[in-house]
Amino acid sequence: MSELLNVAAIDRIRTTTDGEGVTTLVVSMGCPLRCAYCINPYTWDGSVEKGKYYTAEELYNTLKIDDLYFLATGGGVMFGGGEPLLNSSFIASFIKKYKDTGWKFNMETSLSVSREHIDEVIDLIDFFIVDTKDMDKDRYKLYTKGDYDLFYSNLKYLLSKAGPERIRVRVPAIPVFHQNKEYEQNAETLKSMGFKDIEIFPYVDPSQRKGISDKAVENKEDFLAKIN
Repeated sequence: MSELLNVAAIDRIRTTTDGEGVTTLVVSMGCPLRCAYCINPYTWDGSVEKGKYYTAEELYNTLKIDDLYFLATGGGVMFGGGEPLLNSSFIASFIKKYKDTGWKFNMETSLSVSREHIDEVIDLIDFFIVDTKDMDKDRYKLYTKGDYDLFYSNLKYLLSKAGPERIRVRVPAIPVFHQNKEYEQNAETLKSMGFKDIEIFPYVDPSQRKGISDKAVENKEDFLAKIN
């Protein structure tokens, strides 16, 4: 059986959010983090048993409907999630198979994975967007329940291998949490590391816009209880 990608959603005709040109976002299932204000908690909270499984050919046939948009605008495919690097083998194989399309292949990632996942795609991805969450170790762990040292070492590694021109770092202003504009400190830290493309943006509590699972609500309330 050929390798499959478990896809939660595909979002077409995106502009200005994923790098250059018109892009299509491929949202994959699975994430190692448990961010309190996760915009796509269905990728990890069990509320969706599974997405739709695609072979490389099936995914290509789904995406190619926008081939003219991609080529005319310098756009292409954005791999997101969840955490797309959990599917690094599939993504690497997909890009190698369809690199002659002329599409750009971008990725939005938290970098909270083991190094070998990054190595599989680092020479194949045209543009990375890294959602940094927080650059303070204690705050990062509190918000994401993740491993800051893993994230930070991978962030430095990606910068050294890909260079600042291929990376945008996204700096969220997190509701309730960043009451003293800690996101500005985070941006300064990233600037001092050598990043040039730094985007500060506001997080929105997803429960204000749509229903989320009891598990996601519990995760958010656990975070709020700790910071209060």
